[in-house]
Amino acid sequence: MREAVGGSMLFYIILIFIFIYIVFIGLIMNYAATYRATNYVVTTIEETEGEVLHDALEDALKDRNYHNNLTVTCSENSDGAVYRVETYVAFEVPLMGIDLTLAITNDTKTIYGENCKQNPLS
Repeated sequence: MREAVGGSMLFYIILIFIFIYIVFIGLIMNYAATYRATNYVVTTIEETEGEVLHDALEDALKDRNYHNNLTVTCSENSDGAVYRVETYVAFEVPLMGIDLTLAITNDTKTIYGENCKQNPLS
């Protein structure tokens, strides 16, 4: 009888570790996809020097299967404008009741001669 109980406990422990592993891999994959979306937006803003439209970015991100919120803000420094892009990872584990939202932020390089008052991204 002792061997049967020990074997079933080991089986349950293995199942728990497999479940944790699957949840962890899912979170990492969602985080990587969101980071790629943030990087795509930053690269697009830098290439067009801030002349890209917000709707065009959202459409491009939907084509890349990113459907969460996108926030682009602009701040000025002495040389020009710096855009801050913020995207969100939404992750949910239904059986455990985990609902997690993480923000990923990335800044562009300074875009010289750009003025935030004429910000086309807002």
